Amino acid sequence: MVIDEILAHNERFVQEKTLPIIGHTPRKRMAVVTCMDCRLVQMFEQALGLERGDVLELRTAGATISKPERQGAANDLIRSLAGGIYLLGVREVAVIGHTHCGLAHANPIVLTASMQAQGVDPQQLIQDEGLEGWLGAFDDVHVNVREVVNVIRNSPYLPKIPVHGLVIDIETGKLEMVDRG
Repeated sequence: MVIDEILAHNERFVQEKTLPIIGHTPRKRMAVVTCMDCRLVQMFEQALGLERGDVLELRTAGATISKPERQGAANDLIRSLAGGIYLLGVREVAVIGHTHCGLAHANPIVLTASMQAQGVDPQQLIQDEGLEGWLGAFDDVHVNVREVVNVIRNSPYLPKIPVHGLVIDIETGKLEMVDRG
């Protein structure tokens, strides 16, 4: 199992490395919302020049908030940003989507089949919220980033701080400003 590989690596890591003690507040006083895509691991921080302890990094599927959760902006992403702002000193947010995202143009037939093959009945989600809306699927990463930026900016639970929207090219690491906060 992969977990065994991870545990073995971790055992070697803690024997070979001594990590410096750093505070839990982000040095750059910024929160970065991005996608959970495995292709962003390491590349993302390198492309942005980020080191351990620099920013609060929040990852969601598609760097998005599902359509049903956008109403009223009371969801896990907003709750996490509130914790970062009120408890950790975050004073700026960057929402960074990426090209070739798996949630862009998500195929509901494939998703439904995959859920059913793994023993999950998606019918309630399809009936109540629409599977694509529940998942947070979108057609255009630029539009999605703007929408998420606006949900964060308009949340009644967050203060008015700069919220920026960007898109990173998954193949080159180049950033594109979509909405400067």
